[in-house]
Amino acid sequence: MPNQKPLAKSKSTEEILREMEEMTHDAGSHSRGSAKSGGAIKSLMDFFVKIEPDELPDQESAPLPKSRGPVQSAPATGAAASRGPRVSDLVAGEPAPQFSAPPQVNAGNLAAKPFDEIYREAGLGDSPCSVDELAKLMENPTVANQPLSVKVVAVSLALTAKGMGVDTPISDAVRRDRALDAYQRMLSEHASTVDQQNAAKIQKITQETEEYLKRKQTEMEALRAEIAEAKRQSVDFSQRRQTEEKRLADLISPFLEGKANPVTIGDQGFEPKQA
Repeated sequence: MPNQKPLAKSKSTEEILREMEEMTHDAGSHSRGSAKSGGAIKSLMDFFVKIEPDELPDQESAPLPKSRGPVQSAPATGAAASRGPRVSDLVAGEPAPQFSAPPQVNAGNLAAKPFDEIYREAGLGDSPCSVDELAKLMENPTVANQPLSVKVVAVSLALTAKGMGVDTPISDAVRRDRALDAYQRMLSEHASTVDQQNAAKIQKITQETEEYLKRKQTEMEALRAEIAEAKRQSVDFSQRRQTEEKRLADLISPFLEGKANPVTIGDQGFEPKQA
């Protein structure tokens, strides 16, 4: 086996992107499309992975074997069968983030808490390559206008040059997602607790309100009955008064000698006092 070359010093993201941009300018501009975007991929791969001429396969001296019927694919074994951990298993061994409910009910607008503060409370430290750093790599002017496949290859190679794989930003995204889910779970449990606590208080206030309304309803009914009784007495006496006044007028009428009878009957000359 040939002697392995010493590993180059890990470059910063800024250095990688700057050299990618210089390489792209040297390679020339490439328009969109599979035919020309392949040139961009080739240029990027030439930048990150240098292929020696003696490592290229001798395609002319190695003719393709003749087909002898359907080719049976052999079962993948060893490293070929392993494609790395599933995304869901990247941080499966880490403890789930925990958030404590606020001690008081009116603790401010918990829904407006900044994401960075949530991540910090969840104990997420700095990642060698966060998902935000991945976004910067994808939005870099060097590859921003390239097809998605080109950007994926370029970013993957940039991460490889820094000594890490795409699992690093993916793990950071999964950790953030778990923190957001845990914070949402805390808010849901907090809402349920507040609901249970306040439901009993609301029921008590409702009962007190109903009892208060019953007492006031009874008081109003008593007042209305008092008014009705006073009006009934006034009407009853008016009828009795008219009968008595007619009797009095009839008694003195013969002695008036044609003069007007001074006894008034009914409401004539009577004006009730306004309240």
